[in-house]
Amino acid sequence: MSNAKSRYAEQQAQIYHMIIHESIVMTLSILGNIFLLFVIIRGNKVAKRRISPVQLLLIHTCVADLLFATLALGTEIITLLTYPEFLGSDFVCKLMRYVQMFPMYASPFLLVAISADRYQAICRPLAHFRSSRYRRPNWLAAIAWTLALIFSVPQFFVWGKQRDGMCRTVYGSEKSVLKYVYIIGFNTFAWLLPSIFAAGFYYCVCKAVRMSSANLTVEKQRNSTVGEEVKSGTTEDYIEELHKKSTGFRRQTSEFDRKRVQTVRLTITIVACNFFLWMPFCLANIIQALWPSLLSQNQTLLTYAVILGNLNSCLNPWIYILFNRSNVVKAICGQKKQYLDTSRKVSFNRTEFSTSVNPYAVTRSARLSRLSTPNGIATLSPKSAIRRNVSFNTNLKYKPKTTQQVLLARNNSDAGIPLVVQGKSISTVLNGNGYQQSEETEFRSLN
Repeated sequence: MSNAKSRYAEQQAQIYHMIIHESIVMTLSILGNIFLLFVIIRGNKVAKRRISPVQLLLIHTCVADLLFATLALGTEIITLLTYPEFLGSDFVCKLMRYVQMFPMYASPFLLVAISADRYQAICRPLAHFRSSRYRRPNWLAAIAWTLALIFSVPQFFVWGKQRDGMCRTVYGSEKSVLKYVYIIGFNTFAWLLPSIFAAGFYYCVCKAVRMSSANLTVEKQRNSTVGEEVKSGTTEDYIEELHKKSTGFRRQTSEFDRKRVQTVRLTITIVACNFFLWMPFCLANIIQALWPSLLSQNQTLLTYAVILGNLNSCLNPWIYILFNRSNVVKAICGQKKQYLDTSRKVSFNRTEFSTSVNPYAVTRSARLSRLSTPNGIATLSPKSAIRRNVSFNTNLKYKPKTTQQVLLARNNSDAGIPLVVQGKSISTVLNGNGYQQSEETEFRSLN
């Protein structure tokens, strides 16, 4: 009799600790994911830019984590409070287990969707730019949610309210083929396969980024000798090489590569945390199903394995915040970073300078409009402009017959995304300053 009471007291203590731990995890998960939604939406609104495809998929992941916190953890806490009796009907028992399992499938499937999106954007950039900005991430998210709904259906057949009034599996604690299929199937489709797919996508992504960095190094070395190589080329070749050697182009390319690598690191970290946090629970679950005697005397280990897996839902927001601290500050402060010195008024006058050696010259004009205001902050104005005319000559074999003009539209909202103008690929230069710049390049004979 005393042994039965001690076992009951130990069981009640474990339930009490589970309720406390799950309540803490649920609270942290809800607060963290709501804060992450605020940072993404508010940060983009302050910066006056659209939500990126990765951020869109991260919003879906936030929703999945919120569903896990409210539906899975919330209903489990209620069940533990009424243990050992379940107050609902048999259908309520099945439905509760279904909604508990649904976000547990949705979260890893959405992480695979993020991995597939990064693979498409980095390893297949041409297909990425041909498609709509949000079509692919929306399709990937829809597929992930649909698969989660489908894979959660077995809960209606495995769980039910038993004669003793408890909501538990139909096979109980006995050995059963259904038990093996259910447990191994869940750990395979909700943990192992998503991790393998995500790892495969990111292997290709990291390989592409490494090759791109190597090619960029070779390109820099080649551009260092561009002055001698383009003497026998055409005017277009010369202008293209000058554009690649410019400080703005190198700065823009470096910034674009940095943001791309940062996004890859962010998503890889989230996927890795999902894998390692759920690994103890999944392995313990399989061991308990195949070799129940190994864990029968140590239920506390399984309890903490469950808690460790639950922590994944409240960890993802803080990973994003760690990698995007500037966006967090921008969302909280509600101010866009100024890239000009605001301690004094700024004004510009028209400046012109030119050099000429040969009768064939290239004239390049740039217009940038800024206005000095009483508070010292420079803003755009169509009337106030700075104009630079630069003329320089080279020994070129090509002699244009007519004047050719190329208009380059550069905008901060699509910084880093190549633009195609008259069949030529042109990269944006301005990053983060919010200014519009139009640039004309003229080729003409000065004879």
